[in-house]
Amino acid sequence: MNSLFIAVNLIKRTIGNWRGFLLFIVAPALLVSLIIWTVEHQDKQAAICYLNLDEGPVGGHVVRELELTGRYRLSAAASPESLREAVTERKAVAAFIIPAGFSQSLMEGRAVRAEQLELAMSEASFTLRMSLDHTIQRVNNAIRMLKASDQPGDRLGQMLEQAEKHQVRAIRTDFGSYASPALGLATGILLIFLMGLVNNSVSIMVEDRKQKTMTRIFTAPVPAYEIMLGNFLGSFAVGTLQIVLVLGFTRYGMNFSYGLPFMPHLLVMECFLLAVMGIGSAVAGLVRNSKNIGAVNAIVTTPTCMLGGCFWPVWIMPEFMQKLANFVPQTWAIEAIHRLGSGQGLGDVAMHLGVLGLFAVVLLGIGSVVMKPGETEAG
Repeated sequence: MNSLFIAVNLIKRTIGNWRGFLLFIVAPALLVSLIIWTVEHQDKQAAICYLNLDEGPVGGHVVRELELTGRYRLSAAASPESLREAVTERKAVAAFIIPAGFSQSLMEGRAVRAEQLELAMSEASFTLRMSLDHTIQRVNNAIRMLKASDQPGDRLGQMLEQAEKHQVRAIRTDFGSYASPALGLATGILLIFLMGLVNNSVSIMVEDRKQKTMTRIFTAPVPAYEIMLGNFLGSFAVGTLQIVLVLGFTRYGMNFSYGLPFMPHLLVMECFLLAVMGIGSAVAGLVRNSKNIGAVNAIVTTPTCMLGGCFWPVWIMPEFMQKLANFVPQTWAIEAIHRLGSGQGLGDVAMHLGVLGLFAVVLLGIGSVVMKPGETEAG
């Protein structure tokens, strides 16, 4: 009974006012929903500019083949300057230039490539480079066939025109065995809000130590384990409410398909919540001055979220950072969600859940050791 009273009191202190309710309950649901809506409704075709200076048939063939893929929205540029301007002003994701004499160079057996312009590498610019190289390689194969059969060079245009009909096509069957593009980013943002509970827990504990409320609580005729259990249940209830509301609103309110069942999804998030609570207890035991609470976000929340893949995939980081990412719980939570979203079961993410549980046990143990209720705020 004492534990429940302490838990309810902690819940009131966290979300019992409008500021706390908006920050920890409403804001996560709205922001995650906005991200999902943005990703789901974004233009699937990447804007690409091009300049075709080739007088032969190959330049036009390359452009038409790119249009047939359906992945790009191509627009012709008047000059190289306008092409570069479109890229620098982000009117186009990337651009390419087919140089003059392109067809003739290929017919003579010289290795040439279309020049590609981009501000930064992205998925669209990378696939564009692959598509250009693949199309040019097929043209080279056609030229070698013409030379091997002693056909005249002017037959190249006819061969390319016939190839553009694509009378023989491969049929692709999409079994959906991959995670949704919005899953990783939406999960990362939710984990960031859960990490925000760390700052709140630290603030409450440091304030209690400053006001000597913690000292009075532990001198009361209540067993210490009931006090710890009450604080644990209160923090766990607030985090669970946040997770359930976000998942419920995005799944059933926005009808977004995460690609995995609700209960396994909730289980992974709850395991991460336990790890977050462990981080909060450990940090609260180490912070001795209320003026240092703001530094918690700078040295704990933001770096671990960046390292754990909340903002970008872990695999794009340098190798040494990928190894360091294994020491933060966000990495294991996001990886588990991705595995479940791609069709794997709970047995396949048992190790990830075990690592999150280990984070929670170790950090909660550290927090219980370094937490000294009798200490007041350090000067």
